Amino acid sequence: MTDAILFYNPAAGRSPLSGKRLNALLERLLQAGIRCEPVMSEPGCGSSASSLDLRNKGLLLVYGGDGTIHQAIQQVAAHPVRMALLPAGTANVLARELGIPLDPEQAIDVIKRGYVRRIYLGQSEDRYFHLMAGVGLDAYIIQAVGPRLKKALGVGAYWVAGLLAFRRYPLTEFEIELDGHPYTGTFAVVANARNYGGGLHIAARADLGDPCLDVCLFTSRHKSRFFRYLSAAFKGAHVSYPDVVYRKVSSVRIHGPKLPVQMDGEVVGQIPASLSVWKPGLEIYAP
Repeated sequence: MTDAILFYNPAAGRSPLSGKRLNALLERLLQAGIRCEPVMSEPGCGSSASSLDLRNKGLLLVYGGDGTIHQAIQQVAAHPVRMALLPAGTANVLARELGIPLDPEQAIDVIKRGYVRRIYLGQSEDRYFHLMAGVGLDAYIIQAVGPRLKKALGVGAYWVAGLLAFRRYPLTEFEIELDGHPYTGTFAVVANARNYGGGLHIAARADLGDPCLDVCLFTSRHKSRFFRYLSAAFKGAHVSYPDVVYRKVSSVRIHGPKLPVQMDGEVVGQIPASLSVWKPGLEIYAP
């Protein structure tokens, strides 16, 4: 029997996790040999899972989406505890990247099979991210997505809000250093994962198992150019454009105007920011 914490977001996705459904999930996990202590996630963008006590636990189960995972990894990184996902969010980008089924029964089967992958995290001071950090445009769009719109439209909320916000967004240049080499850009994604969400592959050559950060820097100051970027990003073809810089690096420093910064779909602050690879990595159950 494995002792675990089930860290869950009851409002994840479009079907709230009622008390009845939670009890049924706990019973199903117990049948699978996992005895869980349920801990509900705290609301609020960028919140950490401050209530998790991972001492004497062998597993952290996360029920929710990438925002819930982002909360959980803020503490699991400090403990030798494996993670497992029960995807229940809007986009479930990490689960899709790792091939973890969205069906809870099949996701539990993944844990029972026992295959573990090591993924690497990005780090900014005392905060970690598992998918990506974004500077400028995408953080601005995330701020524009309200919870009601997200609940109603799912991933489509980002497209609707994005088109409306993009019209108002002033493309602003900032300075960025990639392993000490200086560049100037108007939008940057610093990623661990290839899948950005919504079918986009902005960090087209990223791999969660690589101990590095993939940086995609867009340098154009013309909004019309971003529609070309967007179209090409569905196939990852944008990385060959002359006004796109793509590098695999260990460290990133960003400074300039106070542009917003997002991590894993949560707005967490503004630049300046320093990002690096957290090389101990994280063990996670995956096919």
